[in-house]
Amino acid sequence: MDAKGYFDILPTEEADWVYFVNERIIKYNLSTHEYHDLGEFPLGRPFFYKGSHHGLHFLTREWKSQLVAMRDKDGQGLEEAYRLDFAESGRGYSLWRNGVVPGEIDFINFYGSDLWVTTQKHLHRIDVATGKVLERQDGALPKMFIHGTRGYSLFSSYYTVFDFEAGRMLCSERRDRFVYEGKEYSSVYKSLLLHEGILYVSVRVSDSFLLTAFDVQTEEFIWQDHWNGWDIDSVHIVGDRMIALSHNNIQIYQRAD
Repeated sequence: MDAKGYFDILPTEEADWVYFVNERIIKYNLSTHEYHDLGEFPLGRPFFYKGSHHGLHFLTREWKSQLVAMRDKDGQGLEEAYRLDFAESGRGYSLWRNGVVPGEIDFINFYGSDLWVTTQKHLHRIDVATGKVLERQDGALPKMFIHGTRGYSLFSSYYTVFDFEAGRMLCSERRDRFVYEGKEYSSVYKSLLLHEGILYVSVRVSDSFLLTAFDVQTEEFIWQDHWNGWDIDSVHIVGDRMIALSHNNIQIYQRAD
């Protein structure tokens, strides 16, 4: 394929077919490796792919102040379904920029027919199909990992539990201490996967990096493994194997009885 660069991979409504997207959009078959160059991607760079839900693909642009929902165009690419602009409604003070800045989309979560969007100042509940804002409240939700009606997250230095059905926060508490090799350290978290009630979390303590397992029922860490050099980027579980990636390092674990 005469195409270079980083591509986002978006699902299509056809089995085995995906869209590779950067400045161009390429339809690609994962089984046969057949592909079709469908031309320039209509949004233009820069944009950031945030996920797909209920047949729509969500991307941010304009310095993350706009959320664009795109839908499949009869297998021949994507077209815009609707666009939401949070530049004014989310305008607020930024510690990073030391001043008031236009609203930026920090996190997006999907639950049922709802889209939950976090900006600097507010949490918005939006109808996925139409883009209509149904509710706005003070607060924020990081990237949540959902089991049943509840979402769980260990992110930065906080543990968060949110009831998506009721639309209310159940827990948002600071957890910035972690015990490693018998000593307590200041810690930073990044949740990676929720599987069978266990939240798999990348933990940074001092100059060390750990892959850990956190039981959302007991709210305790039940396992940890030391890694060298980098935060863990992703975790995948296939059967009794767990595959973890950090920078250019892959480790495969096997579940013990």
